[in-house]
Amino acid sequence: MYEFITKSTIRAAPERVWDILTDAACYSQWNPEIVGIEGRMALGERIRARVKVGSGAIRTVPLRVTAFEAPSRMEWTGGLPLGLFTGRRILTVTPGDSTVEFCMLVQMSGLLAGLMVKAVGNRQAEIDSFSSALKVRAEQA
Repeated sequence: MYEFITKSTIRAAPERVWDILTDAACYSQWNPEIVGIEGRMALGERIRARVKVGSGAIRTVPLRVTAFEAPSRMEWTGGLPLGLFTGRRILTVTPGDSTVEFCMLVQMSGLLAGLMVKAVGNRQAEIDSFSSALKVRAEQA
């Protein structure tokens, strides 16, 4: 299994961060890694994320919202049949005193995971850009 993780401490209410994460139509306004999402963020719904990879190429990734626990946890899962490849994003929002801790864990598993990681390259910079952009968006007045 390959994993990438990013965290950010955000000075905003958990509901504010959650609203941004679940507003699929607005990703193109703030997110440099996921430049667009079609569909609705709700348990069991199918979404299509347009993801920018290290080379600058945009890949459309079909996903299903496999966990949705407002306003604290959401999970998107996609992949190939027979468990050849599974990609999962787990997004969590944990309230603090006057901040929230945002965490996103990206997991890639299955027989073809190594080939997929090789094809898209090291994702850490793109994953980090997601949390940095979320922080800026949520802290805007």
